[in-house]
Amino acid sequence: MFWARRSIFVRVGGCKMGKCEDSSAEGETEKPAPAKAETKKAEGNAAFQAKNFEEATRLYGEAIALAEAAGEPVPGVYFSNRAVCLASLNDWEGARSDAAQALSCKDLTPAATKKALFQKSRAESRLLLVEELEATLRLADSLGLRAEVERLLGSDLPTKTQVDARADARKDVENRMSGAVADVVFQEAQAQAEASPVPQPASQAKEAGTARYRDGDYRGAITHYRQAMDLAPADDAGLRAQLLGNIAAACLMLKKAAECATACEESLALDSSNSKVRARLASAQVARGDFAAARATVGEVNGEDSALTNALKQIGSTEATLAEADQALSKGEPAKALNMYANLECSVLFDYPPLTLKMAHCYLDLRQYPRVLNTTQQILRSNPTSIDALLLRTQALYRNHNATADSKQWVEPLEQGQRLLKEALSLDPDHSEAQALRKRLRSLCTKHAELKELMDSREFEQGQAVIDSMLELCQDHPVLMASLYAERAKACMRLKDWRGVIKDVGQATYRNHSLVQPYLYRAQALQALERHEDAVKELESLLSWHQVESVYHKLEEAKFLLRKHKRRNYYEVLGVPSVASQLEIKKAYRERAAEWHPDKKSHLDEASKKNAEEMFKCIGEAYEVLTDPTKKELYEKGYDLEGINEQIELKKRRTNGCCGGRPGGGCC
Repeated sequence: MFWARRSIFVRVGGCKMGKCEDSSAEGETEKPAPAKAETKKAEGNAAFQAKNFEEATRLYGEAIALAEAAGEPVPGVYFSNRAVCLASLNDWEGARSDAAQALSCKDLTPAATKKALFQKSRAESRLLLVEELEATLRLADSLGLRAEVERLLGSDLPTKTQVDARADARKDVENRMSGAVADVVFQEAQAQAEASPVPQPASQAKEAGTARYRDGDYRGAITHYRQAMDLAPADDAGLRAQLLGNIAAACLMLKKAAECATACEESLALDSSNSKVRARLASAQVARGDFAAARATVGEVNGEDSALTNALKQIGSTEATLAEADQALSKGEPAKALNMYANLECSVLFDYPPLTLKMAHCYLDLRQYPRVLNTTQQILRSNPTSIDALLLRTQALYRNHNATADSKQWVEPLEQGQRLLKEALSLDPDHSEAQALRKRLRSLCTKHAELKELMDSREFEQGQAVIDSMLELCQDHPVLMASLYAERAKACMRLKDWRGVIKDVGQATYRNHSLVQPYLYRAQALQALERHEDAVKELESLLSWHQVESVYHKLEEAKFLLRKHKRRNYYEVLGVPSVASQLEIKKAYRERAAEWHPDKKSHLDEASKKNAEEMFKCIGEAYEVLTDPTKKELYEKGYDLEGINEQIELKKRRTNGCCGGRPGGGCC
């Protein structure tokens, strides 16, 4: 029945093996298939979608016959589609024949070409036609489709054991029979040989695993492959090697390098000739950073074995990229190195802990300290004895330190770092870097306690000396130095060393411009040096990026002091002391007014006359303010004439608002 069906399919085809019949003259455009043939093809597609493969096969055959009867070239896709149906019916000879005819046609699209190559190579794989399969794969290689076809084939490629079993069966039959009878007997022997080593349950589990793998469900694929391992005969080394190779492939997709390597080693122990499994093992070894083992696994490679050739190229390129990234990090290019490390981690070195440490180094140099802490925490969870991770975590805690020197939290990260370094030194007591860093952190904590005691006891000069010694210990930490300089500026304020305050604040803000308190210290020092305009500018700059109420009030106070500093001293204008009585003020006013009256300056030049007028006006203002109790009180508080008038006007408004503006009336 099988051979009858196959002969019908070949006979109705419009193409001969090796060349598609073309009735058009050279240079003419090929005519499209008849409409009736296209209709049959569409019906065949519908039947195929409904998984009615026998009906689809019949309809595709009719489409081919109609195209041939019309004298038109049969489209290659007709044969390609029928090959898929025949493969679904396990008619591998028919599938191979139709796929070959499809490939011989000129009108095949790239997608249909790939489909036909896959169907032909799969049929040859199932029929264990090794030489024919290799020829088909070489054709795919010439079209740039070999990698895609091999990916689609997956576990359908025959193992060495199956090939040897088939060769032995053919040799045995040919020794006993000849001609066409030998071929028929061989087909029967082959069917028995293929059916006996793979029991149906194991085959079903394997096919289910392959389907899961193609769908991207790699965990489900592993489950089915292991079920197939349990169902497969213990003495069938070929099948078990193939299943282990499939398990390794799924593990590699899940980035489980150790499990992949184990499965590959078990598979190679059963069948050492499988180059794909060797390449897979090399990939797992590269993923763990063991390049020497990967090279040993690949061994000597000839140009014909693409799997091992590609594996060797991957080893070389990975080593080169890793070396380039290490060089970038050593040259002070952490961003470039980090990008290369991240690409390696995602693609190849996904199970290589030293790579994670290298990335943590990059984060440290880029001042991304929270990421360093997160990365080292992950490393320590899997390897609590990693000295490098403990040291990196301590450095991140130290460099991420941003507490002010007068806060209780200042020593907390330093003490935590000491505990980590103590643990590292318990693993390696001679680790010089850990020893030096722990000694420095301990010294900083000790000196901070001493500084707090000196500041509380108001021994500010000695406190400054302690701060100087602490600054020597943290030259590599600008933020920590900034907090210490701010504390030194505070000590200078207590000593009223205003110029020292300005100097230390400059050092603090240069290293950490986000600090707020040093700017307030400098504004206060400028006011003490009567540089009120500079103080106002300082506070205006601070308020522009730190908009809080306290800074606003400081700015308003500085503006008031600036106006007070610029106002005229009315006591000096009248030539009386600030404790002068009203009689003394009035007497002084009459004398000064008579002296600077414009009528007495008429003989002077214009500039002198104008100066005399200004002086006379100022004398009048001084008398008006100092003889009015309300104005004099405001003047004593620091208000200038404009401020005095504003306060009086404000008081009037409040009074009118309270009393409703009624003449002489009380509040409602």
